[in-house]
Amino acid sequence: EAPGPPAGAVPVPEKPEINSWTLDALKQLEWKRFELLCVGYYEAMGFAVKTVPHGPDGGIDATLYKAGLDVPVAVVQCKAWSKPVKVEQVRALAGVMHEHKVRRGVFWSLSGYVGRPVKESAERAGIQLLDGAPIVERICALDQYKQATLLKQAFRDDYRTPTCAACGIKMVERKGPAGTFWGCQNYPGCKVRLSRNV
Repeated sequence: EAPGPPAGAVPVPEKPEINSWTLDALKQLEWKRFELLCVGYYEAMGFAVKTVPHGPDGGIDATLYKAGLDVPVAVVQCKAWSKPVKVEQVRALAGVMHEHKVRRGVFWSLSGYVGRPVKESAERAGIQLLDGAPIVERICALDQYKQATLLKQAFRDDYRTPTCAACGIKMVERKGPAGTFWGCQNYPGCKVRLSRNV
């Protein structure tokens, strides 16, 4: 018989099992897993997708191609921020589209968009703005097998601890004078940090 936990030990709360696509489930994903979900969705839709593994993405998280064509049909930017996306990020994507001569853009935001200029800029540039509920709706419109596959990929292992944008590895919780924050495991070589509420 396996020994139980020692007396006085605090049981570690289990991660709730995610078994369907909901807005609450989506909001639990760390930024890298959110990006991977975005890529997985477009692959499930039949696109060939090119991505930047880690480091600066040049304003694009994914470039979409139709099978057999080497000219991109759209570029995608994903932001799993705790604050809504502002017009500057949408304009930056429009600039990248212009530079790469791509006519369609898609913006995925976990926390929505703020201000009328965002919508106006997106319409002018041919950018589709997606956030929470519309993202869940699109995923739920896929067939059951593809939905289940995406769910398994998105929520396997540790899907909540953020990834270091520079090194591509999971960050660790650290304490500083201003409280706890996420820091890179490669510190002091890498000084990337994220506030704990991201």
